[in-house]
Amino acid sequence: MQIVFVDWLIKKGQEKEFKSHWKTALPIEDRSMMVGEFLSEPTGQKEFPWVTWDLRDEEAIRFINIGLWASADAFHDQVGRYFNPASGLLPFEFKLRRRALLTPACWRMGDWKLPIHDSGGVL
Repeated sequence: MQIVFVDWLIKKGQEKEFKSHWKTALPIEDRSMMVGEFLSEPTGQKEFPWVTWDLRDEEAIRFINIGLWASADAFHDQVGRYFNPASGLLPFEFKLRRRALLTPACWRMGDWKLPIHDSGGVL
């Protein structure tokens, strides 16, 4: 399994446009090798004092997409067509998105189940 970490910095006030883009303009056609993807917003110390790494940004709104895939190739086969840094920033981007690939070294599994349906409006 591979974990894909995509760091998006979005212009303030453009969050709705970005979420709409993520939900509708970046569909995953073959999900057979995808465990799940989670577009997430950082929550900081104000809400949870035990947080030691506040990922929020003062100049932009940060969203982090965490994807769990069977392999790096499976991810790239489905999402690679959207990679075109030469085209520049999307209208809502504050800074060009960054992508990292993480390989689990050890893991624990719990009894809590992943959601089995997409969130509203996702294609």
